[in-house]
This record gives sequence, structure tokens and C-alpha cells, in this order.
Amino acid sequence: MENGIKNKQLISTGLLITFMLLENACLYCFFNNGILSTGKNALLLFFSSMLFGIVLIYKFYNVAIQDAAPRPFKSNIISYTMILLVITGLVMLGFQYDTFFRTHKLEHSSSDIIPVIQIMCRRLLNGQFPASPITDFGFRQEANYLPMHWMPYTIAELLRIDSRWVTYGAWSIAAIWLSIRSIKIPSPTLRAIAPLIIFASYYVLQSNNLPILELTVEILISAYYMVLIISFNQKSGIFQGIIISFCLLSRYSLVFWMPLYCFILFVTNNRKQLYVATITAIIIVLGLYVIPFLSKDWGILYRSYKTYDAAAYFEWTHLNKDKQPMQLFQGTGFAYYFYTRFPNLDIMGKIKLLQRTDLICSVLVTILMGIWFWFKKDKINYKIFMIASFKIYLTVFLFLIQVPYGYLMCVANFVTIAIFCEQARYRVVIKAPEVKVGDLKIPIISRA
Repeated sequence: MENGIKNKQLISTGLLITFMLLENACLYCFFNNGILSTGKNALLLFFSSMLFGIVLIYKFYNVAIQDAAPRPFKSNIISYTMILLVITGLVMLGFQYDTFFRTHKLEHSSSDIIPVIQIMCRRLLNGQFPASPITDFGFRQEANYLPMHWMPYTIAELLRIDSRWVTYGAWSIAAIWLSIRSIKIPSPTLRAIAPLIIFASYYVLQSNNLPILELTVEILISAYYMVLIISFNQKSGIFQGIIISFCLLSRYSLVFWMPLYCFILFVTNNRKQLYVATITAIIIVLGLYVIPFLSKDWGILYRSYKTYDAAAYFEWTHLNKDKQPMQLFQGTGFAYYFYTRFPNLDIMGKIKLLQRTDLICSVLVTILMGIWFWFKKDKINYKIFMIASFKIYLTVFLFLIQVPYGYLMCVANFVTIAIFCEQARYRVVIKAPEVKVGDLKIPIISRA
């Protein structure tokens, strides 16, 4: 039995690494180099992402686990060396970015994301209402970003530095934190390579899709989600509440999964943690969004929603040289399928159909996972199921999103990296036959 469990762990870990590599290959190699078409690349990316979450559940199903204890300093010299190399690499990239940022100024004509964020930050610092419509570019534009999407960039305005330093700094902190936590990974091999996997994921992105780092702030969102995965392995309700609120106040991706999060903690008798996390998140959402912004203009929500519709319509009618919507045919989502099908619907009709499909599937997969957990909660650790279910949900949500921008999929990829590092910290223990003492059943546990 012990050999069977060890083989299951070994095979599962191999599959997790395989699907993680496939995910990166689909994002940065297969489609970009013409190896796979839009449809095939999107399908392979979808299934590699989904199977990562499913295999994670399989790996820890019906086994007992415990968080590994730290090892003596001598046995961790390689790990500390790897972490030092990662920090050194981040510093070297920082020097490279310093030159890059100074030679590549932000222009609204290239992307309006960071210029709009800068305007919102300056308004806040000048005592103006940040969410008022923007007319600085010669036309009316909604300032529709959520607070934790733009507010951290007030640091850049105060220090008079390039806003992109905030993005890079936030991701670096999350990466170093995740790397340090990898010291507790039981496997010497994984303990050594985990920090390099984290750094390599960023380096591959930089090498293959630099505009994501140059023109968007999505790596900040990636940092939030990486820390979110860390928080799921913590007992602190305050910590979870803070990072959940940051995720909710940056993008709405998390919303439909939150009931499952609450359900998992409730049925596993982690109710104090649930209540503390919920209260913390509510206080932060009220303090950073509802009271200072929504209470002054409740129309922000409606206008933001309509802005997303308008942006989607633009992308669905923005054709490339092959007469196809450029952002839909990048091999990263299923929007292309809805575009090429349903001839009886116009463009807006197809977008609305995709939106409804995304809503239904996201809610449905959450409900199905909740039902499965209700019947199997005694056979899988709730923390493992939490991070696995989040990966599965996020995959469904993003692949049915109305415009599958590459930078959105990069967030999901960093979630994969964070999950892989965090799940590797757990050590499987072998359950021995229980000894009955009176009315109690006492298991004899030995380490695998």
C-alpha cells in the first residue's frame, strides 16, 4: 500500500509538471510559432489548465497529509542558493527595465490602460473624484478600473517614478515570498527548482510577450493571485480577508467562486476563519470602494459594465490581415468559436451569448465542485481542494470570457505556478489501522 501511494504521488507530480509546461508552451510557443492553430492551441491550453486542477485533487484524494516542517540550515543550502539566484535575477531585470522604461514612454495611442490609471491617481492626490469620466485624450472615456487595480500606482505618482515599477515590485515581492516558502518542500529536487520555476515563468513571459509588461498592469493582478494561493494555506482569517478583498477590488474574476470558498470553510468547521475573513473583506471593500466612490456615484457600476461591452464590441470588429478579430484568434480562449458560429446572430448577439455561457458555466462548475466536496470532504484536505477548485473555476471563467486577452491568461499561469509550489509543501502520511479505545478510534500514523 505504501509503495502504491508513493507511485501515485510520483506519477501525479509528473503530470502536474507536464501540464504546467504545456500551459506555458501554449501561451508562448505553440501558437506564436505556428505549430498549432487557434482552435487546437486553445483546446490544449484549456485541457492542460483543467487537468492540472483535476490531477491535483487526484494526487491528494484519500490520503492524509501534513505541512512539512522546516529542515536544518545545512540541508537547505541549495534552496537558499536558488532563492539568492532568483533575487539576483530580479535585480538584474530591474536594471534592464530601468533602461527600457526610460526609452519606451507610455503613450495613450499604444494602450490606454496605464495612462488612465495615472490620471485616476493624480485626481486622488489632488483631492478630485478619480472615477469621473476622462476627456484628456480628446474624447469621453470612463474611468472604470476598480480601486486595487489603480490605487497602488499612487505610490509611483508620489515618488515620481515610472508606474511600471509598481507592477514589477509587487510581482517581485510575491515571487520572493513564494520562493522562501518553498524551503519547506519535502522533496530536495522540488525544493531546489521551485524558486527557479517561479522566476522562469516570468522570464518566459518577458521573452515572448513583452507588451504585457510594457503596456498593462496585469502582473500586479498576478501578484495578488499568487499571494491568494499562499493565503489558502494559512489559518489567518484576517490575511485571507485582506487578499480576497484586493482580488475582488482589482478584477471581478473571483466573484462566482466565492460561495464555494465560504461553503468549504463552513462545512469543514473553519467557521471562525470564514467569519473573520468575510468581515475583513467587507470592511476593506466598504472602505476602499463603496463609501469613497460608489456612495458618491452609484452609476459607476452600470457605466463600467457598458464600457466592457463597448470594448468587447471593438475587439470583435477589430480585424487583422486575415479578416479575423485579432484578440479572438490568439489561441487563448473560446471566443473565436462563438464568432465563427451562430450566423443568425449579429456581433453583439454573439457577445451576449458568450457572456451568458460564461456565467452559466462558471456558476455550474462551482456548484458541481461544491456537491462533490460535500460527499468527499472526509477524503481530501480542504486546503488542497480549495486551491484545486479555484484553478478549475478560473480556467472555465477565463476561457469563456468575451475577449481572451493574453495578459488575462498570464494571470492564470502564475496561479498554476503558485499552486504547484504550495502543494509541494505537503507530505503524505500513511494511515495505519485504527486502534479502538473505548468510543474513540485512534489512528497510528507513520510518515511516507
